[in-house]
Amino acid sequence: MKKSPRYISGLDIQNDYISVAQYSFEQDAVLLIAIQPVSTVENINQLQNTENKLKELRGKFKFHSPDVICSIASDCAVIKHISCDRDEPDLKEMVKWELSQQLISQIDQYVFDFQELLSPNGNSREVLAVAFHSESVKNLTSMLKKNKLNPIVVDLDIFALINVYEANYKENIPFNTVIVHGENEKTKMVLTRNGVFLDNDSFEYNYESIDSVSYMQRLQGEISRFAALSGINAGDGSLRILFTGSLFCQEEYRDAVRGFMGNGEVLNPFRKVNCMAGVDEENLAKYSPQLAVAVGLALRGGY
Repeated sequence: MKKSPRYISGLDIQNDYISVAQYSFEQDAVLLIAIQPVSTVENINQLQNTENKLKELRGKFKFHSPDVICSIASDCAVIKHISCDRDEPDLKEMVKWELSQQLISQIDQYVFDFQELLSPNGNSREVLAVAFHSESVKNLTSMLKKNKLNPIVVDLDIFALINVYEANYKENIPFNTVIVHGENEKTKMVLTRNGVFLDNDSFEYNYESIDSVSYMQRLQGEISRFAALSGINAGDGSLRILFTGSLFCQEEYRDAVRGFMGNGEVLNPFRKVNCMAGVDEENLAKYSPQLAVAVGLALRGGY
């Protein structure tokens, strides 16, 4: 019996837009993409407003499968690298205790997950742990289920950026890389090397009071400071810097990226990942920065 085609969609929910990328396992390609604006409306609950826009997207976008991998903002999570003895008898309880030391509320108000990493030290175990506030996850999954979508995984937006980077820039994976995700009011930065999350940071600004020149000047200082915390000299030109997010859909910001700090370029989520969405190259390049997280989420289901 012939198996039915398998599809999964990456769904990225930002403050002012929702993006979706539907991936086909059978064709190993992204088949459909969409971006739904979410305007901020005064005196209206933002969660309800987002839910309404998701409903609108659901009515227009042909989900071949209800299965989605959805993003949650890294702002809503605590991320921690944890080391423990090789013979630790209860890794889960140890991770839970370590995370509880970082949280402002009781650990029972959070859901957490962890992944064991390869350790260079044979006497220890290295773990990457993440805690999400339970209410944030509950609100997100409830919103999806109301729209007849099945959230099989909830992942951090910055982890999805590492996924899409790895899939498209394999030759750069051994190098220290900062992925910059610029939005209208906030920029997130994630540091990665060898496919591993190393650190993250963010900074805020008033969109109305910045331009591409002042933004890039500030960003250079923020990246230098951020890299230095991990012992990396951002001034020697060896640091790879990739840009994505809605800010870089604008021509003036895209132009400012070229050669930034010696290695800057806009992250192309379709550099190696095949896109069969029927969008012309010019528009695909223009709006790809708003699709990078969604593509990274979808790829998690395919690799």
